[in-house]
Amino acid sequence: MERWLWIILAAFFSECKGEDKVIQTEGFITATQENTVTLECRAETTHPYPYLFWYKQELNGFPKYILRRDRNSEGNAPEFSEDKFDAEFKDNSAPLRIHNLQVSDSAVYYCALRNRGADKVIFGEGVRLLVEAENEYQPSYYKLEEKVDDKTLCLATGFSRHNATSTHEGYKGLFNSSSAIRIKDDSLYNQVIFTDDDGKNCEHGPSVGDCETNLKGDEMVNLVSLTVTGLRVIFIKTIIFNILMTLRLWLSQ
Repeated sequence: MERWLWIILAAFFSECKGEDKVIQTEGFITATQENTVTLECRAETTHPYPYLFWYKQELNGFPKYILRRDRNSEGNAPEFSEDKFDAEFKDNSAPLRIHNLQVSDSAVYYCALRNRGADKVIFGEGVRLLVEAENEYQPSYYKLEEKVDDKTLCLATGFSRHNATSTHEGYKGLFNSSSAIRIKDDSLYNQVIFTDDDGKNCEHGPSVGDCETNLKGDEMVNLVSLTVTGLRVIFIKTIIFNILMTLRLWLSQ
């Protein structure tokens, strides 16, 4: 009887004590370049000396250690300066502040807990941060000639908001069911969908069709082109002059 009593009491106190955990409730945050964002993190633990850590995980990458905070000390990884990545430990919480946001700061950020003297590290669910360009650009839509499995491709390109294609007149549902992507270090998005109607509604939107209207001349490129053209004309004239002089000398003999 006494044995069972101890088992029941142990289970009861274990349940009352609860498990340590990390709370990250935001899930997904969007922000614009050059601003500051705060990512919340709170630890639920009864341990008197908890350590809180922050990690950054980019797409197809592994988590990188950013910083650590506790009641008595703090530290940042060399790659993540305190001027840009900062946090203050208070009441088992250490919100991460990221200053002067850039597109390259887009990633999933994880907060983690480790109690002093313990080997176990507990991670939160993470928050995805999406940093978008300060200036807003609308998508340009192009119907591509290539087909995949008899489906016509519709390309949206050059837009600054990840959900800018959600208002497309003809393919709103298709665009909403796929994701826009950015090429590394590029601040603008691109997105491709597969259409069943030969893409007849693709080029409907604020900016469509002719690629040439979106191209702007470069003064230096134009100057170089004119210089090359001029040199070619001089070269051709020199060849013609030499041919004429050769013919003249040959006829005079």
